[in-house]
Amino acid sequence: MLTFKKYKFFFKIITTIFQISIFSLITSCTLKKNDILFNNETNNSQLKKLIIPKGINIPSENQEYHIPYTQEDLNKKNHDIFPPI
Repeated sequence: MLTFKKYKFFFKIITTIFQISIFSLITSCTLKKNDILFNNETNNSQLKKLIIPKGINIPSENQEYHIPYTQEDLNKKNHDIFPPI
């Protein structure tokens, strides 16, 4: 009975070492293949240009955001929560 407990402990240690080694091998292989994710040159070329509708300005540091509402929009009883498109 004593030998079974020793073997059980030994197998637990072996399995944890095996799991850690598999985990480290898998992560190192995936990081080597995906170095594109860490390359800033390709990331900058993948960004798309933001399309801004006419009449809406992008605020600078000292400006507030302005949405061009009409007087008709302001007089409505049921206000839309979305800005006009």
